[in-house]
Amino acid sequence: MCLPAVTRVLVPIDFSPSSRAALEYAIFVAGKHGADLDVLHVWEPPGYVGPDTLALLPVGSGQPGWEQTRNEVQREVDHFLAKAAARPRSVSVRVEAGEPSDAILGIAREGADLIVMGTHGRTGLSRLLIGSVAEAVLRRSTCPVLTLRVASRAPRESVPL
Repeated sequence: MCLPAVTRVLVPIDFSPSSRAALEYAIFVAGKHGADLDVLHVWEPPGYVGPDTLALLPVGSGQPGWEQTRNEVQREVDHFLAKAAARPRSVSVRVEAGEPSDAILGIAREGADLIVMGTHGRTGLSRLLIGSVAEAVLRRSTCPVLTLRVASRAPRESVPL
């Protein structure tokens, strides 16, 4: 079996410990393959939940406050990258607004050979309410996806029933 060359690695980050691990691993993989690295942060716009409605506030370059928000998020991304143990050969940074899995998949379709991303490992109600970006990307991606999860500091205790 002949595996395709890895020339472009996409790593979505959300500033969590799992995305830190994904960034470090993506830098390692990109370095081993001489690949370019695309770092992506997707800012999900706030919504409004009323008794009978769920409304997402509009986003985009024409919306008030978007440029300020984008600049603040860009500073956070730069700070996050500055803490990386190593620097890749070639790195590009993107900040997008929208639904995270859709944005990740859209950027990946622009030529990513591999997506490396962290996962929070949520279960139960939090997974149902918040959803799983990693799962949505895994299910719909046309390129390989490698996920990393950083174990929580304290092991979960089982509760007797």
